Amino acid sequence: MPASRPPRALPLRHVATALVALLALYGAWTLAFAAPADTMAAAFKRADTNGDGKLSKAEAAIFPVIAERFDALDKDKDGFLTPVEFSAAG
Repeated sequence: MPASRPPRALPLRHVATALVALLALYGAWTLAFAAPADTMAAAFKRADTNGDGKLSKAEAAIFPVIAERFDALDKDKDGFLTPVEFSAAG
């Protein structure tokens, strides 16, 4: 019966390549699914053209995804989105 060989270690370059790929995937996931609160706040501020602290349907129209979900996001049904209601879309 032949003796079995011990498993060979992966070359360091393969380990380093895998680590870089994992970090890149993590970065992409973070950008796609974990939008920071300051990004949402900046988007809200940019859309709030009259500076009243709430978004009308017309102001929200610059974000097509928000515009098509406006009525569902407007929890208090006052015709405006507050920063809290807006950030729920993110």
